[in-house]
Amino acid sequence: MPMITVEFTEEELAEAKAHAASLGKSMRAHAHDIILADAQRAAFLKDADAAVAFALDVFKDMPEGQR
Repeated sequence: MPMITVEFTEEELAEAKAHAASLGKSMRAHAHDIILADAQRAAFLKDADAAVAFALDVFKDMPEGQR
């Protein structure tokens, strides 16, 4: 399975490990979840922007009270 290496200061690592432990997760699982969630959020926002642009285009010629 592919891996990445992330560097932390000792203080950052201690803080991140403590937070992961407070969530009942290992540092590895927490880092995985955060990275994946961020990628999924970015994809969602990109699709949402496209949907809004489409909707604005569809309704641009509608009378004021029907927009």
